[in-house]
Amino acid sequence: MRSEDNAATDGGVELPEISSMRIRAIKDELNEMGISFTDCFDKDSLVDRLKDGRSGAVTGTPKSVEDDASKSAAAASTSTSESTCTPKSVEDDASKSAAEASTSTSESTSKHSQSSKSTFDREAVISELRQKKVRELRTMCAQNNIKWATFIEKEELVRALVDYKEKASDFSSSGALTPGKVTMINDDILGKEVSGGAATPLLLDVYATWCGPCKMMVPQLDEAAAELGDKVRVAKIDSDEYPEWAGRLQVKGLPTLIVFDGNGKEVERVEGALMKDQLVQLAQKHA
Repeated sequence: MRSEDNAATDGGVELPEISSMRIRAIKDELNEMGISFTDCFDKDSLVDRLKDGRSGAVTGTPKSVEDDASKSAAAASTSTSESTCTPKSVEDDASKSAAEASTSTSESTSKHSQSSKSTFDREAVISELRQKKVRELRTMCAQNNIKWATFIEKEELVRALVDYKEKASDFSSSGALTPGKVTMINDDILGKEVSGGAATPLLLDVYATWCGPCKMMVPQLDEAAAELGDKVRVAKIDSDEYPEWAGRLQVKGLPTLIVFDGNGKEVERVEGALMKDQLVQLAQKHA
């Protein structure tokens, strides 16, 4: 029998005091008891849930042993377990392996990768840019870190921008990602980016707006993207806005960093917030 005290016994073995336990230990005990904690977003709520579990106020059915894929994800996140959040929602197809998700995505969006490099119409882009005012062109240059102060003619601005856009179209399978920057993407763009045929790996941050560690990592990811430049594509997707992708990618905690190779195959993942140097190291291993 479990008592209602923080320090309880189970089969004669004294259990640790809940308030002194680490978050991972609390989650592990809740998992063993089969009690859900997906709606617990901080340690206090986890402590209360475990107290209820030990006292019998909340019951659950013991869960089955995690499969090999989830064990790998847990092992990769051991060092950062204290800096993760639990996703609010995971789709039913989360049991599919990340490899299957990548393969499925590749098959369903392969047409995008085959045509992405041939869709850039330089003359059409030049024509479009020439219709803009000089002030607009200068603003566009500034937004994309293009040095324009020495440009005298409008055509110089146009040429600089079209060169930049053409390079960006080769860099990104969808054309939406920019070298040196973190791009917020949707499900359609992610599908194109992992469809294969890219010359660079993709570093994807799966996050949530309510997740504290995710917010803490924002400036770190921005700095990492700036250093990685055109060697690595860097993007982030909201797990709450696109729960289907969170499920297909088997996201267990937030933030989750996933690296895909140029063919859209997952090559590494880390669960938990990382610092700038760690992010750069993670991505450069596969560049």
